[in-house]
Amino acid sequence: MLKLSKYLVSLFLGAYSLLVSAQPATFKDSVLHIPQGAAIVNGELTYYNNIQLSSDIEGNFRLLAAQQVNLVHVDSVVVNIAESFPVQVSLTVTGNKSIPCVNLQTPAIFRDGPTFTVALAETSLGPAETCIAVLDPFETNIPLDVTDLDAGSYTVVVNGVKVGFSL
Repeated sequence: MLKLSKYLVSLFLGAYSLLVSAQPATFKDSVLHIPQGAAIVNGELTYYNNIQLSSDIEGNFRLLAAQQVNLVHVDSVVVNIAESFPVQVSLTVTGNKSIPCVNLQTPAIFRDGPTFTVALAETSLGPAETCIAVLDPFETNIPLDVTDLDAGSYTVVVNGVKVGFSL
């Protein structure tokens, strides 16, 4: 039994793929359903779909189910800083999906001090779906919220690829 109150787990609760409209987390019959989430546990970055947590009378949650999905392979990350006020920062990420029949999921972004960690995953095929097994290149832009950050040096890590930038 995993009690989330005993672990430092950050969940990204926003949920939508590029082709599906946003789905909020729901709570019914003492079960919290979270469509998508990401976690950093012991330094390991993971991304999940269809997360189900049950609550007890003490307010603790126990993990009932979660489908771990693949993180995409990232080749490069470029930081784009717009000369505007307020400053706007975005990432241009290139890499490969495992197959052409899947889409990118909503990126999960964590910030711990001067480090942004981004989990970028792909959707999964349904049980009856098949697809040719070839890598599929992608390029996507991801905005970073730098509101109220002090001037200084920052690091971004997207699926293990690390780059730095300064504000």
